[in-house]
Amino acid sequence: MQRLEQVSIKLRECGFNTDIFKTACDAARKIYALASGHTVGIGSSMTVGQMGIVANIQERAKQVFWHQPGGKGQDERNALTADVYLTSANAVSLDGHIVNIDGTGNRVAATCFGPRHVVYLIGKNKVVDTLAEALNRAKATAVTLAKHFHRNTPCTVTGICEECQSPECVCSVTVIHRRRPNGLDVSVFLIDEELGW
Repeated sequence: MQRLEQVSIKLRECGFNTDIFKTACDAARKIYALASGHTVGIGSSMTVGQMGIVANIQERAKQVFWHQPGGKGQDERNALTADVYLTSANAVSLDGHIVNIDGTGNRVAATCFGPRHVVYLIGKNKVVDTLAEALNRAKATAVTLAKHFHRNTPCTVTGICEECQSPECVCSVTVIHRRRPNGLDVSVFLIDEELGW
């Protein structure tokens, strides 16, 4: 919990709204309130899946749009302009950097501009000390994703990021938030549980 408090203070200094939750269930209650009566975009996220919140969000939200891995359809475009956008991060550093790697860029694009309110759901396992460690963690997560989605990339064989140029690469775009983007309402929900990859 101490590390979550430390990163929370730093993220506030960087302009982000932060809340710390003891459990994913505690965080879910606030998410349901935010989603109620609004359009909701959901980035492809193992954390969101593990929290088991999707069905309850669908009951409360006006409409839900998904960013699917590699997706380029209308749902992905609608998610970019939702009232509330839920996603996670690959890593957050104690010095206040939020790091995400993406193959298509739709999920990370939504964290930069478009939705009215972006909400990051971040388990304690994603908090690291430095930006360099956050980048390394994000690359390691990309390797896990490539294996999970059975991509034909070098990392699925070697187990480490090979900085490849494969058409099936899942790490084409890296976004580092060092401050809240101007004009965007961003909340970071730090959860004292291990969630996501």
